[in-house]
Amino acid sequence: MFFEVQDLTKTYTHNGHRFAAVDHLSFSLAPGEILAVAGESGSGKSTLCRIICQFSRADSGHILFHDQDITNVPEKERKQLYRHIQMVFQHPYRSFHPRFTLEKSILAGIRNYHLPVTPEMFQQYMEEVHLTRDIIRRYPHEVSGGECQRAALLRSLVIGPELLICDEVTSALDATIRNEIAGLIRRICQHHRIACLFITHDLYLARTMADRILIMHHGRAVEEGPAEQLFHHPQQTYTQELLSSLL
Repeated sequence: MFFEVQDLTKTYTHNGHRFAAVDHLSFSLAPGEILAVAGESGSGKSTLCRIICQFSRADSGHILFHDQDITNVPEKERKQLYRHIQMVFQHPYRSFHPRFTLEKSILAGIRNYHLPVTPEMFQQYMEEVHLTRDIIRRYPHEVSGGECQRAALLRSLVIGPELLICDEVTSALDATIRNEIAGLIRRICQHHRIACLFITHDLYLARTMADRILIMHHGRAVEEGPAEQLFHHPQQTYTQELLSSLL
């Protein structure tokens, strides 16, 4: 199995009460597939991302990548894991060093992994995300939110990941740019056969982006299926209510 989450659970305590942010969650992802994980705020989507990327530890369950258990990877082995699993964050400006140009931050990843990315290859990647040399030579505060998010995509793309995790990457952008970035991610993943876990609260965006959609509610997966099928024939009451709220 390329990527699989098995019975994953993460609990927290708030005001003396324990609650499950991720509650016995299971799903799988095939190479090159785009899976949208959708749900309201507080459904556990971002907690799931944090566990996969080793920012937080699960209480129980397993995460398998190429049949290897990566649930709790030792710190010294995480660099190699991040070579294959890249994450793009919700707020692009926060993901870049404010005193470095975008180009310097992007090239740092290439050098860190000693990757054979030629200037010609870099130019091609840059064109794929609709950026120019002039833009990436600016500092984060000198570019727009959409340009900064495209730079974040470029930084991940040049590493050559097998899995891209996008955590609400369009929610801080205006509607027009939001659709552009989502379409760009889909084209990149299809072209390079990169699997994508696309975290969003926007069901319409999930529908246009993903091959499959998984609906989360209170940490649980309440429904999962092909994007169009889930929209036209939702089986669970919660999914039906979510879709009805969009009308």
